[in-house]
Parts: sequence; C-alpha cells; structure tokens
Amino acid sequence: MADVSTYKEGLLDEVVDACIKYLRTHPNDHATLFALGNAFFLKKQFDKGLFCYVKAVNQNPKNPVYFAHLGHTYRELGDRDQAVAAYESVLKLNPRFADAHFNIGLIFYNNKAFEKALASFANAMAINPKYAAARYYLGRIYEDQGAMGKAIKEYRQVIEELLGDKLAQASVTIDLGAIFSDLGLLDQAEAEYRRLIKENPDYADLHYHLGIILRKKGMLDQAMEEFRIAIRLNPHYMEARRKYWEAAQ
Repeated sequence: MADVSTYKEGLLDEVVDACIKYLRTHPNDHATLFALGNAFFLKKQFDKGLFCYVKAVNQNPKNPVYFAHLGHTYRELGDRDQAVAAYESVLKLNPRFADAHFNIGLIFYNNKAFEKALASFANAMAINPKYAAARYYLGRIYEDQGAMGKAIKEYRQVIEELLGDKLAQASVTIDLGAIFSDLGLLDQAEAEYRRLIKENPDYADLHYHLGIILRKKGMLDQAMEEFRIAIRLNPHYMEARRKYWEAAQ
C-alpha cells in the first residue's frame, strides 16, 4: 500500500475503497488495515481510523509505528490516558522512538504538567539532539513559567538549527518576536527579523512580522512597506492586507 505521505485529499476515497476491497479477501492484512486507518485519519474520521489501527495492532503487536498512530488517534478523540498508554507501548517496543517521548510530552504540556512534559521533551532531545519541536516546547514551558531568558535561549537555538527550514522557522520566529515584544525589547525584535530577512528575503511571514514590530514602534511608513512586500510575495496573505490598511488609516 502507498505510504501515508503520498495520500492527497482527492485520492483518499479511492484509497479507502481500494483497502476495503482488498480486506474482503485478506481481512487480517495488518499493512492494509494500517493504510486504511491512515486514510480515515486524514479524512478526520477518527472513530473509523481507531477501529483500523486497533485491528492492525492486534494482527502485528510488534510494530511501534502502529501504536504511534493509535496514540495520535486517541489524542484526536480526546482520550489522553489511552493516548499515553499507546505511546508507552511504542517505547516498550523501541525505547529510542523519539516521537513517542515527544507526543507524551505534548499531552503533559496540554495538561499543564510541566515537569513531566520537560522530562519527556528532554528524553526526545537526548535521542535526537536536533529535535526542533521538542526544543521549541521547552521554550514554551519556560515562557509559561515566566522564565523569559531561558525561553529566548531555546527559541534562538531552534532558529539557528532550522535557519534553512522555512516552515519550521515560521513558528519559532513568531514566538521569539512575541517574547521580545512582551518584554518591550522592540529594537531586539526588529534586529532579529531583519537578520532573518537578510538571509531569507523571499519569506513573506518574516516581512509581515517585521511590519508588526515596526508598527508597534510607530514607524508606520516602514511597517506598510513590509506589509506590501509580504503581499507581493504572497498575494493571498489576507492578514498582511488587513494590517496594511489598518496602518494606512
């Protein structure tokens, strides 16, 4: 069966039909059950996905990836205890499955069990020192606890490690700028965005967030110019358009 990364929205129904047809003659094929669960998950039909993942796990209880997806589905359904249990099953099969540590940490984080979350994120980073998402949430915890210096250090480290990864970079630069802004350090926030823009001049989000900082500093003309650049780079950037017209009034 195709890997989940190959699924596209328009093909999901075809994937479901193909899997169901195959399972009529091979009802215990765990790989097909898993693929069908993935399709239902992507269609946000989590109850159906859960049914498929449970059957896949029953047929092949030694596959940690199956348990990981089972955990994701329980989490989507709001059953955090079962999600943690599924992720712990992953770790019993493979203690070095960094994503399982990370996902357990996310559940603890959302429950505001910050010390447990810190331990889980630290475990993920011990396995993969460049696990940017785990480091990012370390920063979030420090921020929630008011330890802004530690938070900034973690966010900055993520930015430095992922400077070439624009998607990942977006989330961390936004939070770093927000922290500088909350602390009243607008000059530092401006300098950080300008540094990133120098290296990534075609990244619309960076221009947008620089515009936000400039507007807070009362530099409306420069803010409008950054919003204009963001719109030019991404004509569908509706929030940049809204901020541009707000600044123009």
